[in-house]
Amino acid sequence: MREPTSKHEPVDIRRVQADGSVLLRGPNLRVRVAVLKAGVVLASADGEVLDAKDQSVETAVLEELESEMRRAGTLTLFADLRNSPRVPAPSREKLAEWAKRNRARMLASHVLVQSKLMEMAVSIVSMLIGQRVFEVYTRPAAFLRLLQKVAPKLTELPTVPER
Repeated sequence: MREPTSKHEPVDIRRVQADGSVLLRGPNLRVRVAVLKAGVVLASADGEVLDAKDQSVETAVLEELESEMRRAGTLTLFADLRNSPRVPAPSREKLAEWAKRNRARMLASHVLVQSKLMEMAVSIVSMLIGQRVFEVYTRPAAFLRLLQKVAPKLTELPTVPER
């Protein structure tokens, strides 16, 4: 895995981990971003956007994705959102705007959720984009098997570190 890079690297929210992934941290949201291979990113989230610092984390995640998309030309996103209870409307809109802007370079992407509420949130984002970019999964084993097609050495879904 190589380290994702970002145009803006606020010291207080972005930390490179020992495995090369990047941890983006706010008070209520943590996201681990790992480039599995060129143009393929696994983002694992824990928590939700509740304040301005969390919004900064959300923006930083999109910058990490955009950076990899520029580098590789396209992006396939695997997002593990099992530990995120909801996606507020402003976050859904922000993600949809970003995805619309980058639609031509986004390949089919995959989202793992635990709740029906999160499944609905992903569906709303897809509707706002105007095309189905995100395939939703509710079974971790199925999501992991799909991930292993691009990252065969991955034996389990990573957890999001505290620091």
